[in-house]
Parts: sequence; C-alpha cells; structure tokens
Amino acid sequence: MKKIVAALASTLLVTTVFAQTVTTDADKAQVKANHEKAEAQSTANKKKADAQHDAAKAQASANEDKASAQADANKEAAKVARATTPEQASDARGDATKAQAKANKKKHAAQAKADEKKHDAAKDANVAQAKADKEKVEAQSDANKAAADAKVDAAKK
Repeated sequence: MKKIVAALASTLLVTTVFAQTVTTDADKAQVKANHEKAEAQSTANKKKADAQHDAAKAQASANEDKASAQADANKEAAKVARATTPEQASDARGDATKAQAKANKKKHAAQAKADEKKHDAAKDANVAQAKADKEKVEAQSDANKAAADAKVDAAKK
C-alpha cells in the first residue's frame, strides 16, 4: 500500500512539475506574443502619426499658397480705389478680375494638392494599421501553437 501511495505521489509530483513547465512555456510564448503585438502597434502608431504630420504640413502649405494668391488678387483690387480716371478704374477692375480668377485657380490647385497628400497619408496609416493587425494575429497564433504543443507534449508524458 505504501508503494502504491508513493508511486501515485511520485506520478502526481512529476505531472504537477511538468504541468508547470507547460504553463511556463505557454506563458513565455504569450508574453513574447504580447511583446510582438505591442511592438507592431507601436510601429503602426508611429507611422500613423507621421502620416498625420505630413497631412498637416500639406494643409499648412496649401493655406500659405492660398493666402499668397489672395494677397496678390487683393493688391490688384486695391488699384481700383487708387484710379483717378474712369479708364484707369476700368483697367484696374479688369486686372483685379483676372487676378482674382488666377488666385482662385491657385487656391484650388493648392487645396487639391493638399487633399491628395492627406489622402495618401490616410492610406499609409491604414496600411500601417493593417500590417500591425496582421503581425498581432500571427504573434497570437504562434503563442497559441506553442501552448497547444506544450499540452501535446504534456499528454505524451
């Protein structure tokens, strides 16, 4: 009877120790997966921040270009007020109209360029997040596989 109890106790001890090893291996794999997932998300967040910064710079540049174009048009419009003859006033109004049309065209082009850069930045951010999501899934899959392998090894012993 003592031998049976000793054998059962020994088996129980070995099983417990091995189960702890399995848990430890699974835990190590999960910690590794968590680290990889955090790293992937951090990389994605950095790329998204860079993309947002690029978009903000593009919009700021567009705003400067639009302000400059409007200032040029305003200079031409101011000439109307300084005209001393009807002919000068008529010429100044024509020049002001042309200058405003040119300014509008420049403003539109500047905003279109900024919008394109913002679109590209958003696309880059989406790609970065998708890659991070893929890396996170792969890392978790590796951890799950390691845990399953550890369970299989434990069942074999």
